Amino acid sequence: MLLITNGYGDPIEIVVGFGSAPVIDGIIDSTTGEWNQAEKQNIYLYPNITVPENGLAIDLWVIQEGENLYILVRFDLEDHGSSDYDNEFIGILIADENSNSDFTDAKIVQYSNISENTFQYLDYHINDTMYEEDIISNGIGASNLKGNQITYEFSMPVKSTETEGPLQDVYLNYNRFYDFKIVFGDTALYPDGIIISNIVSIKLQHPTFTPASIEELIVFITTIVIFSTIGALYIFYLYRITQLKKEIRRIRS
Repeated sequence: MLLITNGYGDPIEIVVGFGSAPVIDGIIDSTTGEWNQAEKQNIYLYPNITVPENGLAIDLWVIQEGENLYILVRFDLEDHGSSDYDNEFIGILIADENSNSDFTDAKIVQYSNISENTFQYLDYHINDTMYEEDIISNGIGASNLKGNQITYEFSMPVKSTETEGPLQDVYLNYNRFYDFKIVFGDTALYPDGIIISNIVSIKLQHPTFTPASIEELIVFITTIVIFSTIGALYIFYLYRITQLKKEIRRIRS
């Protein structure tokens, strides 16, 4: 593992914006630019967050689209695929707002055989230190290893109403800050398998109204005019048919 000594400053805060939805497959598609609009940070995961030494540098990308939050974690590790890291995982632990970093929700992409790219997405409720698998799994996750570089991608729902979400999940809402703990581990044991981590505070934004462009307005108005004209002609056609039938009956009588 690349070991880095880095100074510990203020908590990392990310205000996430909106963009197009990426495909959650662990592959960054540069041809579509699916992550181009993401807020991008370079952070470190540490064995002990309060003693920020021997850290692993990761790329952390965050973006919103519709009612979903997307998170990407990418890093290089020479030991990928070795016996020590064949069962590695990345987890996103979530704390409810004003909970003093009490992480009660976990989204995990866990490898069972990294050399064969075999993994599963897991959704847990954290009860004290116990990880209890959710009855209903929310969100999706995927990963892909290429050389020494591995990419983990996650998608999780953001609600647009005040209605509470599933009790086993942290309810994410717009215009609020939530603490997310990024954890990396080398075995499928939680929390014992976690070896490094760090916390970021992410503010979710509410979708803003974007006025239509002049071109869009022209197309919209033209469509209304065309279909209104067709409708008027159709009504006139029915009226003329009705009048013609009346005229025929009158002549016959």
